[in-house]
Amino acid sequence: MKKYDLHKIMKEAHEIYSKYFKLYQITHGVKSFGDCLKVAWANEKKLVAENEAREAEKSAMKDALLQPERRSSFDFYNASYSAYYNKNSKGYMGSHYCGD
Repeated sequence: MKKYDLHKIMKEAHEIYSKYFKLYQITHGVKSFGDCLKVAWANEKKLVAENEAREAEKSAMKDALLQPERRSSFDFYNASYSAYYNKNSKGYMGSHYCGD
């Protein structure tokens, strides 16, 4: 699998040379088409590195989501029925009021 799209790099270099040459002369010190190619390669390498980092982060997130969650002791608190409802907490039709 190719890492870089050469057609895209050449197209970007031609675009820099034809449309944005004056701007790149001032900002990047571009003087020739070769310099435009260098700028286009640098942009492409930066783009590929960012995409690889993003994909690595996504795969790390997926792996983290697949691992089971650690449970605490509070999740397994086995309280009896009387801890929440006393004998005087009955309401209409035998419903229980928790105090929420």
